[in-house]
Amino acid sequence: MKYSLQDLRSIPIFFVVGKGRSGTTLLSNILDSHPNVASATESRFILILWLKYRNMKRWKPEMAEAFYEVLLQDYRIKYLWEFEDDFIPQLKLLPAETTVQDLIKMVYLFKKSLFAKEKIHYIIDKNPRYTLFLDRMHLIFNDAKFIRIIRDPRDNVVSSIKYSKKKVGAIGYKWYMYNKAFDDFAAKYPSLCHTKAFEQLILDKETYFSEFEEFTEINGLAQIESNRLNIKDEFEGKFTEKLRVQHQGSVKPLDAKKVGHFKSKLTEQQIKAIEAHVFPYAEKHGYEKTTAVEPIGTSKKNKLDLKHRYRFMKHALLYRLPYPLFIAVRKFMLENVSKAKKEKLDHLINE
Repeated sequence: MKYSLQDLRSIPIFFVVGKGRSGTTLLSNILDSHPNVASATESRFILILWLKYRNMKRWKPEMAEAFYEVLLQDYRIKYLWEFEDDFIPQLKLLPAETTVQDLIKMVYLFKKSLFAKEKIHYIIDKNPRYTLFLDRMHLIFNDAKFIRIIRDPRDNVVSSIKYSKKKVGAIGYKWYMYNKAFDDFAAKYPSLCHTKAFEQLILDKETYFSEFEEFTEINGLAQIESNRLNIKDEFEGKFTEKLRVQHQGSVKPLDAKKVGHFKSKLTEQQIKAIEAHVFPYAEKHGYEKTTAVEPIGTSKKNKLDLKHRYRFMKHALLYRLPYPLFIAVRKFMLENVSKAKKEKLDHLINE
């Protein structure tokens, strides 16, 4: 399908953020089943393209292949995404006044989806890591809106444990840091920000979708959610194995057992450790303590703050480097420093 520059610039973009394992992927999959929505699973290609093309003065058709190679610098895109056959030809048809923001939107519009698409009217980018880059995303798309998905911190820890070697208290504190980052951004730009609770989606999806539609103007989500579950056979045979794995949650029903399951999954000591790290802040979002444990002390809090801020600053600095230096530094880090990331990358490649 062909999109003019006017078409591209009329399509609003929404970023779905929040601490990972809070239901962001589930929401992204529901939205992707809408025929007029392009909803992408997480990558960081926007940050990479911004480094490379933010100072671009003039777009030329012969730049299309090189642009595609830059796009593949994001490993999730290289190994997990697939694009429509006419993606590069359509890039070549873009006029000289095309901007990096226009190019970014083209990536979403021509990414293959499990679901049949008509003309795209909305773009959704689900990426928990962008919670730490909200100011940068606002700089790139100053009219973008941000939807934070929040989940009970104890349930979030249950869902995160198998993906982390950290202690439950540290995982809980990461939940606090991510949600506090969103709250700070929302205080500056309240009209651009909206919060939805994972629990409401599971237990009262009619209200959830109604409020979501009011904020985004994306209509028909309740019916879309019903239709989403009727495509299992089509899902099984439509895409490659990589895309089947990536979209395996697309056809699963909402599961009420995921709300409050920390009570049976965690020990009392683990619950105490989490609650000490996230309360009283979690009360602001409607979550109640189940123990009488006291919050962590100032010294421990400052230590955790420093550790998280160091990790964020490391990533933030990386995405501020000139593009050639960014590529070189990231390659060095993968090969010599970031062992865990290298293992994840090797796993993707082997799949």
